[in-house]
Amino acid sequence: MTESSPRWDEAERVALLVSVRMFAALPATVLGQVARRFFPRRFRHGEFVFLEGRPATALNLLASGRIKVIRETEEGREVILRQIGPGEIFGGAGIWGESVYPASAVAQEDAVVLQLPSLEFQALLAGHAELSLAVIQELGLRLREAEARIRDLQAEHVERRLARALVRLAAKQGHSATVTDGLVVLLTRQDLAAVAGTTLSTASRTLSAWDQQGIITTGRERVTIRRPAVLLALADDEGYWEDPRREAR
Repeated sequence: MTESSPRWDEAERVALLVSVRMFAALPATVLGQVARRFFPRRFRHGEFVFLEGRPATALNLLASGRIKVIRETEEGREVILRQIGPGEIFGGAGIWGESVYPASAVAQEDAVVLQLPSLEFQALLAGHAELSLAVIQELGLRLREAEARIRDLQAEHVERRLARALVRLAAKQGHSATVTDGLVVLLTRQDLAAVAGTTLSTASRTLSAWDQQGIITTGRERVTIRRPAVLLALADDEGYWEDPRREAR
């Protein structure tokens, strides 16, 4: 069952918002007002944060854990639209002008989500031009990201789609990995297949081949990238990802 979290007081919320792309450049006074309107909710592994078709009532910001945004095809196949990591905004349909959520979001592990009611956020937008401009910029960036995802899904080779999916997820999740251990991407093969728009069997065959070649090491719910330069070549886009391990060198 979802329950309120005793943590994440105002100071913690402000510290998190500073790291979020949409809020990072806001004046401290505006940032404080936004932080005060977020409230934390705890979601257990497998629990839905929101369901497709339900009224879009809040802007969601992941504080801890992992979330996936999904839709089901007419055949009942799950398609992962986004993998959400801490510090990312999701489920902002009400903020972007939609009345219902166009997809569902489910916790992939125990998670804490900060939620800001849509009506309160709209009131903040009306009173702060800086926040309105930040939202416009965020929408533009999201549009470009969506276009890039469509290009990925239209790519001819499944291998390239899988490589790009791992590259994109590594950029989000790989910062805490060490040079010795490699870059760790936390997800199942089924989830990776859904992200890349392919079948589980095809993804498994490709990952197994890469494992044998020493490009990656696969585990039950993780993929460790051992040779990122090779994976980038498979993705065929050297500008797609800046190796997050550079700071550790």
